[in-house]
Amino acid sequence: MAAEPGTSEVRRQHRFDQGSLERYLCSHLPGFPRQPAGALAVRQYSSGQSNPTFYLQKGGQAYVLRKKPHGPLLPRAHKVDREYRVQKALYSAGFPVPEPLLYCSDVSVIGTEFYVMQHVQGRIFQDLSLPEVGPAERSALYIAIIETLALLHSFDLQSLGLQGYGRGPGYCRRQVSTWKRQYDAAAHTDIPAMNQLAEWLANNLPPDDNEERLIHGDFRIDNIIFHPTKARVLAVLDWELSTAGHPLADLAYATLFYFWPTSVKSLGQGTVLGFKDTVETPSFEELISSYCRCRGISTTLSNFNFFLALSYFKMAAIAQGVYARYLIGNASAENSHEFAKIVKPLAERGLELSKKSSFSSTHHSISGELFRQSRKGQEILLKVKQFMKQHIYPAEKEIIKYYSGHANTEEKWKKPPVLERLKEMAKAEGLWNLFLPDVSGLSQLDYALIAEETGKCFFAPEVFNCQAPDTGNMEVLHMYGTEEQKKEWLEPLLEGKISSCFCMTEPDVASSDATNMQCSIERDGNSYVINGKKWWSSGAGNPNCKVAIVMGKTKNSSASRYEQHSMIIVPMDTPGLKLIRPLSVFGYLDEIHGGHFEIHFNDVRVPVSNIILGEGRGFEIAQGRLGPGRIHHCMRSIGAAETALQIMCQRAAQRETFGKKLYHHVSVFPLCLNSHPPAITLSFAHTEPCDSNNGHCNRCVLTCSN
Repeated sequence: MAAEPGTSEVRRQHRFDQGSLERYLCSHLPGFPRQPAGALAVRQYSSGQSNPTFYLQKGGQAYVLRKKPHGPLLPRAHKVDREYRVQKALYSAGFPVPEPLLYCSDVSVIGTEFYVMQHVQGRIFQDLSLPEVGPAERSALYIAIIETLALLHSFDLQSLGLQGYGRGPGYCRRQVSTWKRQYDAAAHTDIPAMNQLAEWLANNLPPDDNEERLIHGDFRIDNIIFHPTKARVLAVLDWELSTAGHPLADLAYATLFYFWPTSVKSLGQGTVLGFKDTVETPSFEELISSYCRCRGISTTLSNFNFFLALSYFKMAAIAQGVYARYLIGNASAENSHEFAKIVKPLAERGLELSKKSSFSSTHHSISGELFRQSRKGQEILLKVKQFMKQHIYPAEKEIIKYYSGHANTEEKWKKPPVLERLKEMAKAEGLWNLFLPDVSGLSQLDYALIAEETGKCFFAPEVFNCQAPDTGNMEVLHMYGTEEQKKEWLEPLLEGKISSCFCMTEPDVASSDATNMQCSIERDGNSYVINGKKWWSSGAGNPNCKVAIVMGKTKNSSASRYEQHSMIIVPMDTPGLKLIRPLSVFGYLDEIHGGHFEIHFNDVRVPVSNIILGEGRGFEIAQGRLGPGRIHHCMRSIGAAETALQIMCQRAAQRETFGKKLYHHVSVFPLCLNSHPPAITLSFAHTEPCDSNNGHCNRCVLTCSN
C-alpha cells in the first residue's frame, strides 16, 4: 500500500496479532472488507506519545486504531474508552472529529483495549509557524483553530449526553493535584522549579473554579486535521485528556507557544514549537479577541496567568511521563529519551508567567492587525450579544406572528408594539446608532462584527437603529448635509422618530450603470423640479417614512458623465410624489423595513436648499455611501447565513431517515461542511480615519479568501 504520511512499520514493542484484529473487525465492524483474507495492512503513526495509534488499510478502506500501551501504566491514564465516548458524542453533535466506529474492551484480541475510527484525509502541520503556506492562509488557519476551540466550549455537557463525564466543580484544584501526582510518580531526579511551580499553583487557584465545559486537554495544531486546500478544520484528534473543566485551560494551552522558551526546540518527532521570527502570524491578542468574540465573553480574562502557568506545568509533567516510559521500555515515541532535558525549562517558563498580570506576544505579527477590535468595540459587541440573547431572540415568535397574521392587510406595513419596546430598551442601554463612527466612537471593523451579530435575526438591526436604508441616508446627511439639513432630517433619524427611503434605481434603464439614470432634477428659481420614475426604493412603505433621498440628473452637458447627477432631499408628503406599488423579492415584500417600492415623481418641487453638497456631486456622495454600506450588508448577510447554517445542522443532527441521522447520509454531510462562510483572512474593514469636515469618507477594504 502507499505509505500513509507520518507512519512507519509497527515498532517492535507495539506489535500485536494482526490476524486476530482482522478477524475481529470482519465480525464486528460494519462495512469492513472481508476479502481478501489476510490482506489487512498496518502501519504505526510516529505521533501519539501516550496511546499508540495505527493506520489500517484493506480493500480500499482506511481506518485509524488507537489502543492502550502494553505494560504497567500510570493510574487513570490511557482511558481509550473515554476517548471513544466523547468522540461519539461530539460526532453526533456535528463537531469536527473522526467518526468513531467501534470500541473493543476484549484484551484477548490484540492485548489491550482499543477503538477504531474513520480515517480523515487532510493536512496535519507539525511546525507552528506554518512556513509552507502564505500569510493569508496562515492567518485563516489560526482563525479556524481558535473558532473551533470556541465552538467546543459552547457545547452544554447535558445536551451532548456527557453527564458525569467530569468530576464536578474544582477542576483547577484537581488538575494541579493530578499533574503533581503524575509528575512525582514519573520523576527520576529533583527539579526545584517544578516543586516551586506546583506550590504556586496550589496556592493561587482561581476563585471561579466551578465552571464546567467540555475541554480537550491537549488542543494544539498537530492534533488537528485541516482540509487539503482550504482553511477549514476537518477533525480534532487525541481526546485522551478531555474532561469537564474550565475552558480557559484549553485556551491557555492552545496559545502557550506564544511564550515558548527558545531553549526548547521540539516536542515529539518533527514537531516544531514556538514561532520563527521571520514568519508573520496573528498575534496572541488577535486570537484571544477572536475566541472571546465567538463565545460572546469579555476579553478581560481573569486569572489567565494561572492557566498559562498550569499549561506549562502540565507540559513539563507530560514530558517527564514520556521519559519515564522510555526508562521502563514502553514509550511510543522513538525520541522519548530526549524529553528529560525539557522538563526544567518548561517549569521555569511557567514560574515566569505566573508572576505576570497582562500578556502580549513579541513575535512578528501580520501587519494590519487581523480582526483587531478596539476595547470599546469588544465591550459593545458583548453587550449586543447579551441584549439579543435576553430580549431579541425571545421576541422572534411574537414578531413573526404579527407579520404572518397581518400578511393580507395594510397593517403589515406597521411595526408591532414589541419592536418599539425593544428599541426603547436598546436606546436606554446605549446600544443605539452603532454604525456611525462619529456618534458611536466605534471603527468600521468594530461595527462590522456587530453587524454580523445583528444579521442573525431579521429585525435586530432596527432595534439598534442600524437598519438599511436609514443607515446609508444618515451617513449621507452626516457627511455631506448642511447644518439646516442635519437639524431637520438627520436629528430625528438618529433619534428614531422617523424613517427614510433611498431612490436611485429606475425601471426604464439599466441602472447598474448609474450614468444611465434619466430622472431629472431641474432648477426653477428658488426650487428644484423633479420628474421621473424610481423603483426598488427601499423603506418607502414604512408609515413612518417621512423623507427620501433621490438621485437624479441635473443639466450640465459640458461636465463629465460622472458630474451630471445630484442627490436631493424630498419630503414624502411633497405634492407629485406617488407610491405606485410594492415589489417582491423571492415572493417576499420585506414589510419589516418598509419594503421596496416603485415611486413616480411628477413635477415634484422642493427648495434649492434641499440639494445635498451641490449640483453634480451625486456620484461623489454615492461612493461615500457605498463604502460603509457594503460592509454593513455583507456582514449582516454573513450573520444570516450563519443562522441558516446552524438551523440546517441542527435539523441534520436531529432528524432520522432510513435508520440514521440526516448528516450521516453521503449527500447531506458535505452540504453542511461546505456551507460555512469563507474565512476573512487579509485586511478586514481596514479603515482610514473619517474626516467628515472635509467631506471625505472611510476608505474600506474587505478582502476575502475562500
